[in-house]
Amino acid sequence: MAEAPIQQKPFEEGIEKLISRLRRAELPEHVFNIYRHDDPALDARGGAAKRRENLRRYLKALPAPKYAFIGIAPGYRGARFTGVPFSDEDRLCFPGSCYDRSSTRDRAYREATAGVVMDLLGSRTDVVCWNIVPWHPHKPGEPLTNVDPDAETITYGLEALEYFFQRLYPETKAVAVGQIPAKALEGFKVDGKPIEVAATLRHPARGGANEFREQAAELLGAVPDEDDLEPEA
Repeated sequence: MAEAPIQQKPFEEGIEKLISRLRRAELPEHVFNIYRHDDPALDARGGAAKRRENLRRYLKALPAPKYAFIGIAPGYRGARFTGVPFSDEDRLCFPGSCYDRSSTRDRAYREATAGVVMDLLGSRTDVVCWNIVPWHPHKPGEPLTNVDPDAETITYGLEALEYFFQRLYPETKAVAVGQIPAKALEGFKVDGKPIEVAATLRHPARGGANEFREQAAELLGAVPDEDDLEPEA
């Protein structure tokens, strides 16, 4: 007798459907679908599959966060090669971890923003990270660049974001990390209801690391480590 198929829990089923949506998305030419495509010059074999698995593992470990830190988009030194928002290969995909690198680079990529966020959050399970645009916008013909997403690309991203909150995190409060996410979340609705935005934090990039640390620590009821604060210019 054939065995009955294993029934997935609603949360895990939602993760699979979200990843499927991300993978199937048809995007403008200047937006790289990190969950679908491999760039032979930059990605290891099966790179997109590794990024999907990384994201799957990450989300499964965070079933009930209080906050969702919403950033802009993956950067080429960060989530472009990990598939996990606000992370980089060096800190996430170290030897012995359950996450895999996907780049062909000899040395794992490191990203300043990822370092700030990962150092702050550590092993916390009350925060999940996401991006307004979960794919990688770049300059045309220059895959190892970052650009802010345009309005069309943000529209694609908001469709994924709605599903993210609707199916996975309906009780989670959004926290905008930067002005682009803050603006995109204005009037954003899930199931016809405006989403609750608990705070807007300074983005860590472009000199905002200390302010981000202080604002995020206050929101989370934590004390920022003075050793992590950068000297003022």
